[in-house]
Amino acid sequence: MASLQVGSTVCPEQIRCHTEATLVSEDGVDLATLAAWPPNMQKYRQQLLINGTSVEGLRDTGASVTMVTEKLVSPGQYLAGQTYSVTNADNQTKVHPMAMVTLEWGGVNGLKQVSSNIPVDCLLGNDLESSAWAEVELKTHAAMLGIPGLVCVKTRAQCKAQGEKVELESGKRAQPTKRKGKPAGKPAATQHQKENLSSQEEVLPCEGTEPMELEPYQVELLGPWGPSREQLCKGQETCPSLEGLRQQAAEESNGKKSGTHRVYWEDGLLYTEARDPKPGATRRVVVPQEFREFILTLAHDIPLAGHLGQTKTVERLVNHFYWPNMSQKVKEFCVSCPTCQASGKTGGHPKAPLIPLPVVGVPFERVGVDIVGPLEPPTASGNMYILVVVDHATRYPEAIPLRSTTAPAVAKALIGIFTRVGFPKEVVSDRGTNFMSAYLKHMWNECGVTYKFTTPYHPQTNGLVERFNKTLKGMIMGLPEKLKRRWDVLLPCLLFAYREVPQKGVGFSPFELLFGHPVRGPLALVKEGWERPLHEPKQDIVDYVLGLRSRMAEYMEKASKNLEASQQLQKFWYDQKAAMVEFQPGQKVWVLEPVAPRALQDKWSGPYPVLEKKSQATYLVDLGTSRSPKRVIHVNRLKLVHDRADVNLLMVTDEDQEAESEPLPDLLSSNPKDGSVDGVIYSDTLSSQQQSDCRKVLQQFAELFSLTPGQTHLCTHDVDTGDSMPVKNKIFRQSDQVKESIKVEFHKMLELGVIEHSDSPWASPVVLVPKPHTQDGKREMRFCVDYRGLNSVTKTDAHPIPRADELLDKLGAAKFLSTFDLTAGYWQIKMAPGAKEKTAFSTPDGHYQFTVMPFGLKNAPATFQRLVNQVLAGLESFSAAYLDDIAVFSSNWQDHLVHLKKVLKALQSAGLSIKASKCQIGQATVVYLGHLVGGGQVQPLQPKIQTILDWEAPKTQTQVRAFLGLTGYYRRFVKGYGSIVTALTELTSKKMPKKVNWTVECQQAFDTLKQAMCTAPVLKAPDYSKQFIVQTDASEHGIGAVLSQTNDDGLDQPVAFISRRLLPRCRRLDWLVVSTKGDLHLAPGPVIPY
Repeated sequence: MASLQVGSTVCPEQIRCHTEATLVSEDGVDLATLAAWPPNMQKYRQQLLINGTSVEGLRDTGASVTMVTEKLVSPGQYLAGQTYSVTNADNQTKVHPMAMVTLEWGGVNGLKQVSSNIPVDCLLGNDLESSAWAEVELKTHAAMLGIPGLVCVKTRAQCKAQGEKVELESGKRAQPTKRKGKPAGKPAATQHQKENLSSQEEVLPCEGTEPMELEPYQVELLGPWGPSREQLCKGQETCPSLEGLRQQAAEESNGKKSGTHRVYWEDGLLYTEARDPKPGATRRVVVPQEFREFILTLAHDIPLAGHLGQTKTVERLVNHFYWPNMSQKVKEFCVSCPTCQASGKTGGHPKAPLIPLPVVGVPFERVGVDIVGPLEPPTASGNMYILVVVDHATRYPEAIPLRSTTAPAVAKALIGIFTRVGFPKEVVSDRGTNFMSAYLKHMWNECGVTYKFTTPYHPQTNGLVERFNKTLKGMIMGLPEKLKRRWDVLLPCLLFAYREVPQKGVGFSPFELLFGHPVRGPLALVKEGWERPLHEPKQDIVDYVLGLRSRMAEYMEKASKNLEASQQLQKFWYDQKAAMVEFQPGQKVWVLEPVAPRALQDKWSGPYPVLEKKSQATYLVDLGTSRSPKRVIHVNRLKLVHDRADVNLLMVTDEDQEAESEPLPDLLSSNPKDGSVDGVIYSDTLSSQQQSDCRKVLQQFAELFSLTPGQTHLCTHDVDTGDSMPVKNKIFRQSDQVKESIKVEFHKMLELGVIEHSDSPWASPVVLVPKPHTQDGKREMRFCVDYRGLNSVTKTDAHPIPRADELLDKLGAAKFLSTFDLTAGYWQIKMAPGAKEKTAFSTPDGHYQFTVMPFGLKNAPATFQRLVNQVLAGLESFSAAYLDDIAVFSSNWQDHLVHLKKVLKALQSAGLSIKASKCQIGQATVVYLGHLVGGGQVQPLQPKIQTILDWEAPKTQTQVRAFLGLTGYYRRFVKGYGSIVTALTELTSKKMPKKVNWTVECQQAFDTLKQAMCTAPVLKAPDYSKQFIVQTDASEHGIGAVLSQTNDDGLDQPVAFISRRLLPRCRRLDWLVVSTKGDLHLAPGPVIPY
């Protein structure tokens, strides 16, 4: 909107004008009708130049963006990869290309959308500001609010232009309204506008009102005003998304009651109200689709709303308004708020998964370089800085004190280091001006060194050096006060102290890895003084060199293994709150940049377009500044911009008529993300054609993919408690944060119809259980109820749960694997009518019960497993399911596509829904039930193995059982597992004390089991078309066997290790094994089938 003349105020887009509206779709407007407009409407037709061509444009006061027709845009003006989503009057969102055109209408030049369906050459939207539009007649915002006492004003020039007679009360001249300042963020009047102002122009009061001064900030605080009562009534009567509520209101009027809320008409308006309202609760107005965006703007965007979060915005709305899926709409509106995104209010920004650096096995092949300082005050020698060099293989540090950090000084110090240890192949440093100078680059090129720089504002890339810097500065701070000014003299002593200590990541000290033997330090000298001097035999120089080489090779091999294990463990814990986020070229992102001069304070700036993906974790972003127009930025400092779809309505009005909008169809009455398969994860090993085939198959069942739980008709869940009395437990005491989280989940479940009000005598307390991290890095909480009291009186359902090892064997031999995860799987099964009251739970806000099967019920897994078995009946040869984890496996690609169609069709027929973000298609290997399966192999997950290796010695029976439970899950990978854990299982006996007596035998079994888990082999997936080989053994404490098959190379590869500890009664039979041990043989010949 252009800046206006003095005496006029800006008319916001969504305010109620006292005019009559003609709502026109962009697909069809009669140009003859436009030409026949009355004279007072001709002002909306504007002459302008587009790329030097004179055309006639139409000023569209309802359009958010400006659009031009395709014939006025040359091919070279289109911006590759940039599009814009526009919603027309029929509520249909279309994507238009973007172009850079020269539009001369008040001196505007910028990006414009291109469309072939607009009725004129150019639609001038509200995104332009031009003095040409300053002549348009506008009413003040105060008058449109309809607040008594405020003034609806017109200028004298406007009255004369319309041929109206100007009259003043009592013959007095009206005084112009004074402005004390311009509104924040509004552009001031241009010089051209000021020159066009008439010196005789004054503000005249409208009839029946008193002049009143309106402060500029008041318009912004109040925001836009809503539709009239007549418009609201018409919208409630015709909005398609309210059809169900209108039917319920009709049933209510006939005396039929349903649900926990009643819906009724009163005085022409549709209301909803709780049947059992809480004190202070009020009835809520039902809002039609066309006015929801306006209500959300008032509840969140204007200053009086304060840009609060989703929960508080919902709480603000629920006291006054209601519409279907209101909580979800509020969430999307808050997430897409530009102000909240720029201020970081839309939730925690997830970090990308950790990418470990490659392990280096050669000393000083790759080194990290950095500068520490300035260290104030300088030393007596004038040194203020420290040049730090750390070897990636041995962790051996070097530190040189410097007076200055100029490129020649740094280069001289580096040459001094490399002449002792040799020149490296790679050097990693930050982007300091000295390291990036032409001087050092020339030196690196001459020495054959590859130099690599870290990503800006991401020092973790050179984390080895950064961590040593912290340690070194701490050691300097630990010096006595009188020696701190001489830290440069004591620097060699500090380096010796660091080099002597073993490093956690590699397991050896830097001295040992570099020299092949531990050095003599102060502690070693003291020990030698206390011990008797031993005469070591003399060693030949050749033997010493050979021994040194073997020791060095052994040290480096062990160090590399230790470093890999340490990196995997570090990555495992780091990735707990990480999520892989990818951006496509053309997408807009927010960039986290430091605020000058506060280097440690960051803020989100932007949005900026992504130009290119440089690596797995870095992107090239166009910042649009003269200093650094393009910059490579780490993904952790980027987040995606969530845009709101702009509205493009052609609304032609006369100011003397009221603007009235026809109801628009509600195309997104359910979740707007339903029916989308965009979140499905495809295997990187698939070709583009294979991925295209997958998408075609999934698109045929697009309605399956939904964030809203489906409702199956195949079964319901019942709770059989016999003749037991109702169980009623008290609610748990909870913190305010937990109460807030429960309230959020509670509102979501009410909106979904998952719960309803209850007067049941049964009652269980509420708990929140954390779910695993999602791919965007967020930690979701699962709303659960503690049903231990109910479960104690519930009869057990004996339906079996599949054996995990059998499912793993079926999946392990497959070459193509796909997995599906149902959306809130339990909630897709309805509760039996008589069982609803038993699921009742209590909260501080009331008593409710589930309408669907909740988490935590004793027989819920059995009911769900029975359902998926029924759904996949007849498809067992290529599908498997463990509760809601469904897997499809095939030996070739064409069969896999057929199998996917059959499984998806079965799920669709059952009325179930799938969560797209947790689906993986066409994978060679997948993580299933704690194992990595596929490609003919089955192996345990490395993070689980690392957890076992890091397990501390148990002190109680509970801790021993937990350790045996985790290791027992992977017992098939350990040969003789039953015999190894004999000493540990005896600790779990009822006769043993709860605080275990940890003996040497227990520690030996504990360490042996850890070592066995660490070296566990990769098992071969069984091929049931081939014969198996069984090898057995027995001892006084247990029996064991190895099941194997011959692979393609003719070697026996294990399929499973089987073992069992002999109980005391079984050990009495050991005489048979002992007495026949020399006579019992397994003769070579035919193998024993499995």
